[in-house]
Amino acid sequence: AAPSYVHVMAGLYLVMLALFLRIQLLQLPRLKRAIAAQNWPEGGATLGGIRRLVGINLLLGLVVVALASARPLL
Repeated sequence: AAPSYVHVMAGLYLVMLALFLRIQLLQLPRLKRAIAAQNWPEGGATLGGIRRLVGINLLLGLVVVALASARPLL
């Protein structure tokens, strides 16, 4: 069996993957449609949502790096 930190890192990977897929499959097509229609308020709102999800993903990535670095302590 793997150590607990490995399971936590794998779980965080799945969360990060889900966020990435949400951006790619849901948010980017919505942004492209808004840009094509020159609907700037909707595009801006969608871009704000993408920015928020990317920020969350970045923080999760930093947590994964911290876990990997601190593994001898766990």
